Amino acid sequence: MTTLETYQRGLLDLVKSRGVPSTDPYLSRVASSPGIVVVREIAVWWRAFQIAAQCPLVSRALKHDGLFEATIEQYFSGHRTSPFVEELTEDFLGFLAQQADPFLRSVARFERALLSARAGSEAVQEIHFDRNPDLAFEALGRAGTIPPPQPGIRYLMIVDRNLPGMFRCTREVIADPEAQS
Repeated sequence: MTTLETYQRGLLDLVKSRGVPSTDPYLSRVASSPGIVVVREIAVWWRAFQIAAQCPLVSRALKHDGLFEATIEQYFSGHRTSPFVEELTEDFLGFLAQQADPFLRSVARFERALLSARAGSEAVQEIHFDRNPDLAFEALGRAGTIPPPQPGIRYLMIVDRNLPGMFRCTREVIADPEAQS
């Protein structure tokens, strides 16, 4: 690696909280400087600002559970982040769509599908919710309690740019509640 490349990668690792990347004296000084903390805070704040603006549903869900800042920091530290807000949003929602929490997964997939439809995608997408999404989104909007999952019931959200409002929701009774994913 060239010296410039070493410094660039080292600085990126420091900004993303990946530790001191080498025994280089310059990078060691930067790692212990108060300035790197400020740069890191600004970088994470900027990503949080972009995500909150682009992903209001996911942002509300994360904030409701007190996980917004920690999730943004986790994503920022462990993933490449695009300077383009559309790519950042797509990647972040994809990251959330793989999380363990089924409600958060569904919200992320739904928001991703809506953004795709608004951007002109002809794809019709189906997203399953384990609770009534209307009541859940209403609760998020007023900082209320999100309703719990409904065993034996699944809500199917269809996102299609040709639908009025671009989505519709149907309630389904599941014969085998174990198949509710």
